[in-house]
Amino acid sequence: KTRRHWQPTTMASKITKDVSTRLFKYVAKIDVTFNPFDKRTISAREFLNRTSAKRFTQANSKLTITPHVVSTVDPPKVELEFVDGSRKEFDSQGYFANEMLEEVHNHAIQIEYKYEMEGKNVDD
Repeated sequence: KTRRHWQPTTMASKITKDVSTRLFKYVAKIDVTFNPFDKRTISAREFLNRTSAKRFTQANSKLTITPHVVSTVDPPKVELEFVDGSRKEFDSQGYFANEMLEEVHNHAIQIEYKYEMEGKNVDD
């Protein structure tokens, strides 16, 4: 199924810019693979654009964001690795950029909670 790259502004759970920035401290690595001439890559490129915001790299100096521009017909892919070693992967043609970000936020919230319960600090 083909999805649009935009999403209506009414989201089920609205996360503020400050909270989003804090949650990205739990993201260690982002790899986005796409063919720039393939119309299925709109969400992947939008996700890359949003996560490349300066506020994320300023909040998390260890965050690596790597775009992989390819010339193949493979579907676009967004892969994330978190500070606890967990991973998330999206076949981004089936998602809006906002949906991927919301899943990243939800996963980071779970890690943040786990860290709090174990007395760990992401900044250590």
